[in-house]
Amino acid sequence: MKLIPNKKVTSGKRIIFLDDSIVRGTQLKDNTRDLRQAGASELHMRIACPPLLYPCPFLNFSQSRSTLELAARKAIVKLEGEEKNIESYLDHDSPEYAMMVKEIATTLGMDTLMFQRLEDLVKAIGLPKAKLCTHCWDGSSTF
Repeated sequence: MKLIPNKKVTSGKRIIFLDDSIVRGTQLKDNTRDLRQAGASELHMRIACPPLLYPCPFLNFSQSRSTLELAARKAIVKLEGEEKNIESYLDHDSPEYAMMVKEIATTLGMDTLMFQRLEDLVKAIGLPKAKLCTHCWDGSSTF
């Protein structure tokens, strides 16, 4: 019930979503479609972590064993035709990263989409990166 939009609240409104991550994006795509049908004029998304580019081999955090199920990887394949140049998509300041985020936003029906930078997430946690597992975001596992 919490995911059913209330037209009286959403109609004609600019809406911002806040979430921890986008894994596959399937539920979010349905949510944006429903909000648009309920009259939302704009939909914006802000994500508390970087894009998930690698499935978790440790705790199954991303609940996916295939990289092609991940929204970010699907976007890369759509842009490139295959999974290549992944490293260029890791750089928050690269044109490839911007294109990937725009593709995810378009696929999900969002007007804008922003992810937190990995370095800002690490800073917010307050531990050195070497003490954290960042595999889902950058492919490294340092602990």
